[in-house]
Amino acid sequence: MRLLIGVIVTLFVSVWMALSLRQDPGYAMFSMGQWTVETSLAFFAIFLVVAFFVFYLLVRLAVRLWQTPGQTLQANQRRLNKKARRLLDLGNRQLAAGQWRMAEKTLLKGAEYSETPALHYLGAARAIHHLNDVRWRRDLHVRRAEDSPDADKLTVQLTRAEFLLDDGDAEQARVILESLHNLNPRHPGVLQWLAKAYQQLRAWEPLQKLLPEVQKQKALSAESFAELESQTYRALLESAAASGSLDRLRALWKQAPAVLREEDEAFLVDYAIALCDCEAIDDAEALLREAIDRRWSVKLVVGYGMLGRGNATAQLAAAEGWLAKHGDDPYLLLTLGRLAKRCQQNGKARDYLERSIRLMPTPDAYQELGELLQSLHELTYAGQCFHAGLRLLVGKPQEKQGAMLPAGESVQQLEGPADQTPAPATAG
Repeated sequence: MRLLIGVIVTLFVSVWMALSLRQDPGYAMFSMGQWTVETSLAFFAIFLVVAFFVFYLLVRLAVRLWQTPGQTLQANQRRLNKKARRLLDLGNRQLAAGQWRMAEKTLLKGAEYSETPALHYLGAARAIHHLNDVRWRRDLHVRRAEDSPDADKLTVQLTRAEFLLDDGDAEQARVILESLHNLNPRHPGVLQWLAKAYQQLRAWEPLQKLLPEVQKQKALSAESFAELESQTYRALLESAAASGSLDRLRALWKQAPAVLREEDEAFLVDYAIALCDCEAIDDAEALLREAIDRRWSVKLVVGYGMLGRGNATAQLAAAEGWLAKHGDDPYLLLTLGRLAKRCQQNGKARDYLERSIRLMPTPDAYQELGELLQSLHELTYAGQCFHAGLRLLVGKPQEKQGAMLPAGESVQQLEGPADQTPAPATAG
């Protein structure tokens, strides 16, 4: 609509000017020295308009000619940038495919003209890192990435720390990562690699302090975090037990996450054994017994039999109370055999251990039975038990003789040859 109005107005103005100039074309005269130019005003006006447009076109042409070299360079730079992006994509695909040397060449080829050269150099460094034999070249690429104008210092330092951890130089990686952590205390990548550095260095106390923030920022997957948390507190538990300080041990138990204290059966057993080592035997026995009463677990049952201290008679009585519900559990029978051995009830111990082997032969059951038979001077059958347990331990099948027979036949064979009466077991 505006265009139409503009055209109509232009036509009216043009017609009006033409009619006015026809009636009175005007007069214009220019004089310079001996030269004099006379013309109509209309012609002079038309001349001025044409001269203006010619001058404007000449100026535009001059500007365009002046800008041509720069525009040519810009066009060439855009072409090179586009090529660099293609090379970056190709290099990343080669990295994913494990073509390390080709990836390095491809990425370096486009780095010079790329808008993001740091990404090229870091990718090339990662490719060389997988080759393991030219680390100096990897470090050179990292330095070039750090010196690039688009470099993200945090990303470069994290990459350097990752390479150091893979090289086994966790101490130097720790220095870098702790510096980054001071500046970026909530950065997931910094937390992830710092936790791994502490893990490699077995610096369990700093790692314990770091774990809450690692969990909060979700720096590790749920499975990886649970594994790291369990490893950390196990190591701290071992250290506390080695110190012989009962107060330190109990303080660590209170600091441990509820998921470890309530659901990690191996951690609970380790804590109970540590309590025994610190002479808190009654506490350890009560802890395991209450945990077993709450939730039946073969790990807890085996741990109960491994305490090795305290009132063995009371422990045996408590364990025999579980027979009504779990009499067919080979691990319960193994624990009962161990406790009966401690009570010197040899006949009962032999019966429990043989029943355990009959249900499921295990190296521990064979070892306990072998030691019992050895104490009863039944050396032949004791040797067969040790041999059978050893074969199970190394993953070899049971032999078709003696104690290495399948469980049902094995126990019969352990009772001795048909023409020989074994020495009677003495009950404690």
